[in-house]
Amino acid sequence: MKPAKEDTFDLLRAEVDLLGRLLGEAIRAVSGERFFAFVEEVRLLSKARRQGDEGARATLLKRVEGLSLEEAEALVRAFTHYFHLVNLAEERHRVRVNRLRAQTETPESPRPEGFLALAKALKERGLSLEEVEAHLNRLELWLTFTAHPTETRRRTLRHHLEKLQEELEAQDRSRLAARVALLYATEEVRKARPTVEDEIKGGLYYLPTTLWQAVPRVVEGLEAALEKVYGKRPRLKSPVRFRSWIGGDRDGNPFVTPEVTAFAARYARQVARERFLLELENLVRDLSLSETKVPVPRGVREGGEGTECFPGEPYRRFFARLYTRLEKGEASTEELLRALRVAEEGLASVGLEQVAASFLRPLEARLFAFGLELAPLDLREESGKLLEAAAELLRVGGVHPDFLSLPPEAQEALLTEELRSARPLLPVGHEPQGEALRVALGAFRAWWDKGAHVVSMTHHPADILAVFLLAREVGLYRVGAALPFDVVPLFETLEDLKRAPEVLGRLLANPVFLAHARGRGGVEIMIGYSDSNKDAGFLAANLALYEAQEALAKVGQSFGLPVFFFHGRGTSTARGGGPAGRAIASLPPKSVGHRIRLTEQGEALADRYSHPELAVRHLEQLLFHFAQAALGEGVEPRPEWREALWQAGEESMRRYRALLAQEGFFPFFEALTPIREIGELPIASRPVYRHGRVREIQDLRAIPWVMAWTQVRLLLPGWYGLTALEALPLDLLRRMYREWPFFATTLENAAMALAKADIGVAELYLRLVPERLHPLFYGIAQEYQKTVALLQDIFQAPLLHNQRTLERQIALRNPYVDPINFVQVELLRRYRAPGGREDEALKKALLLSILGVAAGLRNAG
Repeated sequence: MKPAKEDTFDLLRAEVDLLGRLLGEAIRAVSGERFFAFVEEVRLLSKARRQGDEGARATLLKRVEGLSLEEAEALVRAFTHYFHLVNLAEERHRVRVNRLRAQTETPESPRPEGFLALAKALKERGLSLEEVEAHLNRLELWLTFTAHPTETRRRTLRHHLEKLQEELEAQDRSRLAARVALLYATEEVRKARPTVEDEIKGGLYYLPTTLWQAVPRVVEGLEAALEKVYGKRPRLKSPVRFRSWIGGDRDGNPFVTPEVTAFAARYARQVARERFLLELENLVRDLSLSETKVPVPRGVREGGEGTECFPGEPYRRFFARLYTRLEKGEASTEELLRALRVAEEGLASVGLEQVAASFLRPLEARLFAFGLELAPLDLREESGKLLEAAAELLRVGGVHPDFLSLPPEAQEALLTEELRSARPLLPVGHEPQGEALRVALGAFRAWWDKGAHVVSMTHHPADILAVFLLAREVGLYRVGAALPFDVVPLFETLEDLKRAPEVLGRLLANPVFLAHARGRGGVEIMIGYSDSNKDAGFLAANLALYEAQEALAKVGQSFGLPVFFFHGRGTSTARGGGPAGRAIASLPPKSVGHRIRLTEQGEALADRYSHPELAVRHLEQLLFHFAQAALGEGVEPRPEWREALWQAGEESMRRYRALLAQEGFFPFFEALTPIREIGELPIASRPVYRHGRVREIQDLRAIPWVMAWTQVRLLLPGWYGLTALEALPLDLLRRMYREWPFFATTLENAAMALAKADIGVAELYLRLVPERLHPLFYGIAQEYQKTVALLQDIFQAPLLHNQRTLERQIALRNPYVDPINFVQVELLRRYRAPGGREDEALKKALLLSILGVAAGLRNAG
């Protein structure tokens, strides 16, 4: 008998209760009965405050102010560990719900956003199985892994959480209790700031583990769904691919040296090689077919020649020879794929298709998804650094004494003319004098498995052509040919997004870039959600991104070339977060194409990929929307909708920028939020400011900007300025919400940010702000209340009316996040007092509070 849906919630509550009790036992054992009683007192006070008891708020403040530093740290640790355990239980709950829905779905009634629902939708569109097979085999969903400052958990902590998963499956209470005690007694964070090498190892962790298991199941799930709907099974390759830019992203990070880039490529290859060697070893062990029992195809027999072992067992000999070639570094991804196809055809020819499906097809899916590179590495550099490096090359080569003094058009013309020649510019034996050129050339030479070269802050075509000049210097560019990697403009600010279609048009009219684009089969363009939001505010940035993608796709069409988009999304809604599949569905019609790239930031990896079934479900949802968007269908906004939203977007930007321009705003931001502390504490390898300057919002990176507002529970970048919509008729807004997926997704993402915000908690941080700046806070609080009311009017429902699970999670989590915020305010007060910054124990406690809030809210930036 299958469990009812309600029973799964009962199981979740039971597991949370069990883990909470075990944590309580661990606190008693490690920290004593007195401290356990204090944690319970704080928990109950926090719940009472949530229920409107103002006396509880005053008592809680008084208790927190009187804490010793040791007690404050212990309190933060207790509640943070609770969130690690709750997160674990919620992940298990999602797995249970997914399994239940998969068991009960049928082709007539498929579960939402699933493979069966996709197969049904494609058939209803009139596509034949042959057309569907061709369409799906063209799709390329590239997930690009990046680092994130709040994903700094030690691998030891991650190990304990993984083992807790196993103990929960086994239902061994004594081992569960022991593991929770180990977790509680373990240091959560590293002693020192994580290195880029640490981030590389942590960021790629899920590729050879849970995603290694998930990818073949994605292919199997797609094929099985199509067989149920069409009656015949197609043959699909993995539509999912992976990239990384951890170790290649030099934009403002001085620690990403050429040596680090070399380490990143070497490490990824080493991990992939070890995994594929293990796969081949398993095949040698398992495929013990005797030539006396089954006929041996010629390809299999010849493929095993030269191997003395396993006489009479041709498949073992075949894969043993492949193992030896891979071990020696002689085999390529293509060779392994060809060999698998030979073995599959051999098995199929003697009626053993099921053996091929069970033992060989999973390896084929992994080779398509990962290759022997695991995740090819992207380079990313800021345009200014690339132009600086090009200027030194041109000066030393005698081409121009002061390239940087030229206007952008003259720079473009000079580079175009220079790239008509194959000559290098550096004299033999000449060492670069400038840091920009030294690092750029060093990175190119250390770049083994080439992904793409992303140029951040692209303003003009010369920013892109500088990459060609540098590539020529290391022998990667031939005149009139394509580079062996994509050169990707990244348009980030509002002005750059508006100018992007013109820049792309000029690039495609340029003979150097046009030849490259044709050779690469199209142009990849990255659009940045983070800096555009910080620059223009939530609504204007979202609209600018939508219109830029629409216009860029049309520019490509006018040159007969597809434009492939790389979406630089973060985890928070302010940085393009929210349900990724739904975001794909809301993109402009006819702009998606058969290839798309998305960033997957370190903070989100555990949420999406900590369990193989969660990984499969996430990829399933992405592919459900991507496969349909790639057909070029979608809702075209009415001209009056576009005009109305454009006017509201302009007004929203004006309101947002007016807030930032108010006198005293930056001192207010620095005092209210832990932005300075985020920069000072050992949270991530990357500096908080792009160029190392301080006290300038323009130079502040988007991640810490969003992270700082999230810590104080305001999440301002995810909603501020939306009240500009009040100028539009309510009936028009409601119709746009019902009928325009882009507008609906934008508002629902803002609703998530508003629901996670908490003005009452944020007000606690006013204790850190000079009284003369308090009106700024109350103005933001008033805007918050107006925005909530406006969205509820448009929805004609509560904020999270279609996200009830999230609504319940927020309600359950808030009483446990609140105490960490109370303690954080007190720790910030002490840290900013004379001598506080020199107190290492205080630094550690404050760092734990920042990570504790991030663990509680789950998408801190």
